[in-house]
Amino acid sequence: WTLADALTRIFGVDRALGADSWWATQAVFEAPDGTLKRIWINPYTGAYQGATNWFNVQRFLRQTHRHLMMPTSIGIPIVCVFSFPLLAYVVTGVVVYKRFWRGFFRMPRFQRKARIWLGDLHRLAALWSIWFILLMGLTGIWYLAERSLGGAAPPFPAPASPQARDQILPDGYDGRALDRTVAVALAHMPDLDIRMILFPRAPSQSVSLRGQATAVLVRPRANAVQVDPTTGGLTGAYRGEELSVHQRISEMADPLHFGTLGGFSTKVLWFAFGIALSGLAITGVCIYVKRVARSPRRTALDARRGVPTPA
Repeated sequence: WTLADALTRIFGVDRALGADSWWATQAVFEAPDGTLKRIWINPYTGAYQGATNWFNVQRFLRQTHRHLMMPTSIGIPIVCVFSFPLLAYVVTGVVVYKRFWRGFFRMPRFQRKARIWLGDLHRLAALWSIWFILLMGLTGIWYLAERSLGGAAPPFPAPASPQARDQILPDGYDGRALDRTVAVALAHMPDLDIRMILFPRAPSQSVSLRGQATAVLVRPRANAVQVDPTTGGLTGAYRGEELSVHQRISEMADPLHFGTLGGFSTKVLWFAFGIALSGLAITGVCIYVKRVARSPRRTALDARRGVPTPA
C-alpha cells in the first residue's frame, strides 16, 4: 500500500499523524463494529506497517494520569485539585529550607548515613525542580478552571458549509484527491506543517488539515485549513496568531504541561524532571520514616525494650 491507498481504503478514517520524524504515521479509524483501530504507515515509503487496537500503554497512562480511569467530569477535577497542595509544597519547602539559594550546588554527602544523604539529595532535587513544580501546578489549575469552573476557551472559527452531498466523502475521493486537498491547503497557508488530517464525520463537514505554523506555544490544532472534499474549494482557515487571548492561553497549556514546545529535546527534559518529582515523593517518605524512627520518644521506648537504634 502507498500512503494514499492506505488512507483511501480505511473507511471512516479520523486522522493521520506523524508525531516525530522516526515515528510511523498513524491513521485512526472506526471499524464497522464501533471499535477504534490504529493503522501504522511508513511516512517515507508509504508502506503499510500493521494495525493495533486504540487502547494501548500510552492510552492507559494518559487516561490514568488525566482522570484516573473515571468519567472525565469526576476524574479530572479530582486530579487537578491536587495542583493546590503541589504549589503549597513549593512555598512550605522554601520557607522551611533556610537560605535555600545556597543549596543549588550543594552535593549530597553520600559518605554519611542514609538519612543524611537522602535528605541532601531530596533538597537538591527539590530546588532544581521548583520551576517544573510551579509549571505543573499552574497548568493543572488551568485545566481545573477549563473543565469545572466554566473557563473553557471559545471554539475556533467555524468553516463555511461545503457543497451539499449525500455521503461522508464524495465518490472517487482517492489518494490523488487527498493530494489535491493538501495542495489547496498549502497554497493558502504555505508555512503550515501539517500534523493532522481530519476527515469528515458527516456530509456537512469539510476535510480539516491542522498543524504548526508561525505561532509559538500552541497545540497542532491552532493552525488549520478546511477544504471542501467535493469541489476542492477553501471553506475556512485560521492561524494561531488570529486567536483570542483566552484561546491562546488555552492552547499554551498543553505544550507547557507536556513539554512538547521544543520537540524531542524538551520531551526528554520534562521526562527527566517528572522522574525527579516522583523521586521526591519516595525520598520524602524514606526521610520521614527514618526521622520518626529516631524521634526522642521512640528512641527512649526502644532503649527500655533493648532495641538497637537504627542507622
